[in-house]
Amino acid sequence: MVDYLQRAGLTVEDIDKLNVIHVTGTKGKGSTCAFAESILRQYGYKTGTFSSPHLIEVRERIRINGHPIDQELFSTAFWDVYNRLKSTEDRGEGGMPHYFGFLTVMAFHVFVREGVDVVLLEVGIGGQYDSTNVVSSPVVCGISSLDLDHTSLLGHTLEEIAWHKAGIFKKGAPAVTVEQPDSAMQVLLERSQEIQCPLYLAPPLMLEELCSKQADLGIAGPKQLYNAALAVQLCTIWLSAQHKGGQTEDEQHGCASSLDSIPVRHSTGLSQQMITGLCECRWPGRTQTVHAEGVTYYLDGAHTTDSMQQCVQWFQQAAEKERTGLRCKVSRALVFNMTGDRPVSALLNSLKVCEFQRAAFCPNVVSTIASENIPDQMNLTVEQDTVVRKCARNQQSWDKLFSDSSAKEFQSHPVAASMTDAPPGCGEDVYLDSVDFTRNSDDHVVSRLGDTCDLVSPQECESKLFPCISSALQWATQRGEVAVARPKESAAAVGHRHEQSRSGHTHVQVLVTGSLHLVGGVLELISPHMNN
Repeated sequence: MVDYLQRAGLTVEDIDKLNVIHVTGTKGKGSTCAFAESILRQYGYKTGTFSSPHLIEVRERIRINGHPIDQELFSTAFWDVYNRLKSTEDRGEGGMPHYFGFLTVMAFHVFVREGVDVVLLEVGIGGQYDSTNVVSSPVVCGISSLDLDHTSLLGHTLEEIAWHKAGIFKKGAPAVTVEQPDSAMQVLLERSQEIQCPLYLAPPLMLEELCSKQADLGIAGPKQLYNAALAVQLCTIWLSAQHKGGQTEDEQHGCASSLDSIPVRHSTGLSQQMITGLCECRWPGRTQTVHAEGVTYYLDGAHTTDSMQQCVQWFQQAAEKERTGLRCKVSRALVFNMTGDRPVSALLNSLKVCEFQRAAFCPNVVSTIASENIPDQMNLTVEQDTVVRKCARNQQSWDKLFSDSSAKEFQSHPVAASMTDAPPGCGEDVYLDSVDFTRNSDDHVVSRLGDTCDLVSPQECESKLFPCISSALQWATQRGEVAVARPKESAAAVGHRHEQSRSGHTHVQVLVTGSLHLVGGVLELISPHMNN
């Protein structure tokens, strides 16, 4: 990565001058960066954020003051970096960086060019060997919740994963973590001692702290209390460093000698800037609610067992609260996909309690018409057969939760009958999983999946398999077209909508989960101007 930076006209010193807050973790690292960015913007700083994956357009990964960079800046920066690297392929280590590495170099190029005051830098995968770990002197590092994910790359235990995550620690730069299992925390402690990096613990934000200010977090869900507390502590340390000429208040402290001796940093007495930053933070695709005519979409890219349990808790509370206000018939539908080699049965089992009447399974592709799909959401490295098998197996796992007879019926299905075990897929943060299209002369897609695949459970939930997100949403919402998001509503408009709901029609609550790329495809359909 150092060679790529130099060939692009940057140095490691240039990167360190960006006053980086480096954040890793399995779950919540993006939300933590979003909270921290929002807080520091309230203090008047110009912020840069690098995160992954994107939902709709790749430019979402590089943000200035909380907004994706515009198309013109993205294009200019892309060609500048690309041409510099391409023209120097025969120098240094040579070659071109991979996709994520190129975007990392490009993000630093943009941040230096735009003169940001601080960079919120989210790790892609792991930490030790991640492209973002080219930063040699971050102001402070953060670790959000750890869980089993990307096990083919990071290891199959929390201890192995913690070792990789702690790879972003740097000598003398304080690191803050949320509460972790003891085995993972022990690894973080040992790594901090090895690297000579002071380690701190940030307990979750207390609800009383928010209630006393009549405030709600901008990102919903109980787990966000952990991410918000981590963000507060990262910002507190960063702000202290700015006031002391780049030195943090923690440099005088040594490393803890045991788990019990790790210093605890409580998030109390928050400033008005911090409260406002936490409340006004927006992070699409994570516990997000979108209202449309007759439909409410609940969107969350949960894709680990723990994050799915958190998603279910959030959905049940939010959906029930809405139902009691609508005073009409309410039905619930699930739109689901999961990529890679994650334990899908465990995640689907968590969703069973949500009492869905319909469950739609589809790949992460918006339409079966090739021209209707945004190139930023395409991945031609995944074979169509793999995608079809994976979606069908997801549906099979769901039906098995309700009845053994559903599984027997599935085996006779023309698509499922010839299935073999799907090979392990690529990680959620690396690739977009979608159908490998074959166009005909009318620019339509020829898909072996066909229109839909019906499997009716003898229980309460009917499931169907679809070739794309658009058809899955139409069926899930019981409408002939996808219901598009409303503009932001006033309190009076919400009251009027609830009043209309008494007329007797059925309001549909749709949970979209299992993959951030699936959520991105849904947002493209229901909120097409999200990035404008």
